Amino acid sequence: MNENNQKLTRKFDHRIKNPDPHIVATLAAIDEIRGVFRVGFRMTPQAITNLRKSVLVTSAGASTRIEGANLSDEEVKKIMQGLTIQKFSDRDSQEVQGYLETLKNVFDNYKNLPLRESLIKSLHKELLKYSNKDDLHRGEYKRKENLVGILDDRGGVAQIMFETTPAYLTPKEMTELVEWTQEALEKERFHPLLIIANFIIEFLKIHPFEDGNGRLSRTLTNLLLLRSGYSFVEYISHEQLVEQRKDEYYLALRSSQTTFRTEKETISPWLNFFFSVVKEQATKAMVLVDEETHEDTMSPKQNEVLEYLSSVKEAGPAQIVKDTGIIMPTVRKSLERLVEIGKVKRIGRGRGTRYMKI
Repeated sequence: MNENNQKLTRKFDHRIKNPDPHIVATLAAIDEIRGVFRVGFRMTPQAITNLRKSVLVTSAGASTRIEGANLSDEEVKKIMQGLTIQKFSDRDSQEVQGYLETLKNVFDNYKNLPLRESLIKSLHKELLKYSNKDDLHRGEYKRKENLVGILDDRGGVAQIMFETTPAYLTPKEMTELVEWTQEALEKERFHPLLIIANFIIEFLKIHPFEDGNGRLSRTLTNLLLLRSGYSFVEYISHEQLVEQRKDEYYLALRSSQTTFRTEKETISPWLNFFFSVVKEQATKAMVLVDEETHEDTMSPKQNEVLEYLSSVKEAGPAQIVKDTGIIMPTVRKSLERLVEIGKVKRIGRGRGTRYMKI
């Protein structure tokens, strides 16, 4: 290990190397659900598409409202439906549109988006692409100091939470954070959720951009969770759960970040909050598995048709009737249901229609 890596190890490892038993138990529970979800989650392609669209709307609305925007989910949905024709003039709409497109990019392409500083800047640029006030600093680290505060009902700063990294140190500290995170994830030196949690709280402490840091931190949370195998985040909004517990979110950040560079540095308050949100996501995802399992329950005749199609390359309804002895109306209804739940694929249309098991 070279001198720089040793320095980064000293800077970050101590925060997460000995998690308390409660955190260990929470991580185990999340991973258990992740395994069940991977095996048990089955939806038709159309159902998945609809669910992901719903999560995009919910997440964009929640993430921008955390930062003081006022658009409801219904208003966000209207923006999403007019992607190609609407001109975005007001700030809330601009921020929502940027979040929608950036998060969709993450959902669609996360496997090809490894964590790098260039990616972080690119996502920031995409996030603020419609925001006129951010033209000069979009996609670039901050050049002036910023503070983290809690907004009041009028949009003013009600309370300063903590001081962020000075602008002149921001490039250095971002390079250190990204290098440590990359190395820790690649070498699996800690549980991935511990590494992700440390990345997010340090990113927010640095606050590397003049604006958009909170929204970008939640975009990066989705990216890192997906890349670490937590696929349920596409179907249950992380941002919505944070918004519902916004006071806890700010308290966890403040309780942890005010200890930085002291003898009692700890991120335990943040770890407990962050993992409780991810666990809640996972638990809600299991409801999808249970619902889909119920919907996927097949009748004896549907099972019989499926078993027959498992034994042949493909077949038409008449062939299935001939070989199974099931009457034609039942065969047709069974095939419709099997196609609907994604067990069988329809090939062609009309009298020449064939079916094959997926």
